[in-house]
Amino acid sequence: MRALRVAVAALLLLAGAAVALGWVFSSRVIVPAPYALMPEFEVVASRAGPPATVTLPRTGSGNQHADVDVIGTYALLWDGGYGLLGEFVADADDAVTRRLEVVEGSLPAAGTPARIDNFVFRRDPQRDLGLAYEELTLQGGVGSVRAWYVPPEEARAGSRTGVLVLHGRRRGELIETLRFLPALHGLGLHVLAQSYRNHDRSDRGPDGLYHYGASEWEDALAGARELAARGVDRVVLFGISMGGAVALEALERWGPGLPEVVGVVLDSPLVDPYATVELGAVRSGLPFPGLLTRLALTVAGWRTGVDFGSLVQADDAARVPVPVMVVAGTGDTTVPIASVDALVDALRVPVTYHRVEGAEHVDVWNRLGAERYAEWLAAFVASLEVRAAR
Repeated sequence: MRALRVAVAALLLLAGAAVALGWVFSSRVIVPAPYALMPEFEVVASRAGPPATVTLPRTGSGNQHADVDVIGTYALLWDGGYGLLGEFVADADDAVTRRLEVVEGSLPAAGTPARIDNFVFRRDPQRDLGLAYEELTLQGGVGSVRAWYVPPEEARAGSRTGVLVLHGRRRGELIETLRFLPALHGLGLHVLAQSYRNHDRSDRGPDGLYHYGASEWEDALAGARELAARGVDRVVLFGISMGGAVALEALERWGPGLPEVVGVVLDSPLVDPYATVELGAVRSGLPFPGLLTRLALTVAGWRTGVDFGSLVQADDAARVPVPVMVVAGTGDTTVPIASVDALVDALRVPVTYHRVEGAEHVDVWNRLGAERYAEWLAAFVASLEVRAAR
């Protein structure tokens, strides 16, 4: 009898430990963390110039925001300022010197914590891009939702086609959408870039936790209603990272009175929570990443009421009714490319897949340039116009 009690106690202890462990790791998945700098290195040296230059260390960490050798359009970010990285001036084994165009703040001194960032625009459509816009507060499913509305230029004021742009998770704010706005505006679209609960200046959800699209879709419908009120009757959904899941979940629940969805654009879409969380566990060097992922998402499900298994978007991809354009990088260390491949393979509609070798998370625009990305969007939107005319 005593042995039985000991065994039961041991099992209860193990179960309690498993729940505690699951709680800790589920918090890393679903609890919003206030955005901070999250530096990857310290500035080695800087020189005011002209031109101004900055010397940055090669860390060898493999982290996306530590790669000081990136080629393309990228920013250097530090507390109190940021600037655009330019051409290489000098190259050593352990450091690189590049030109720096400071946008805000002062030139960072040696020892300043910093990081590379692909959010190269960090203010608003007018100050960064010269685009007139309205700052909006929409009424979402549980509270207010922040949004920017960029109208088409006067010559295309009669346009009745719009695009609803949704940013990504955790670090995601409206500023993540800025890179894509000029191309969308150039197509004559009504552009509504919006946030959703637990992000930016939008209100928190009832539990204050991320649901990976399972509840955030309600806020996306608020954006759709706003576009409808402005005379838009056809809309393209554009989801970035977790915004891709939000867009697809909203599409499943699209209702009467909303603009007709004619296409979907997904950039580095977070379309499988299990695969994404497991990749994070692997990169963190955690033991038994698959088991830990299932434990974390099981506990996350208890805490949120969300069935995370239902958010594996490939399982429902056959129900997507409109053409889709997907942009993703094979070097993505946040969303595994295999999960995006699985979604693309499961779609039963015309798909345009720009699968870019070596590109990181939401990095293709930065890596290949605004012009190439704009060409892709123009071709995709033009194909939707052709189909609509038939």
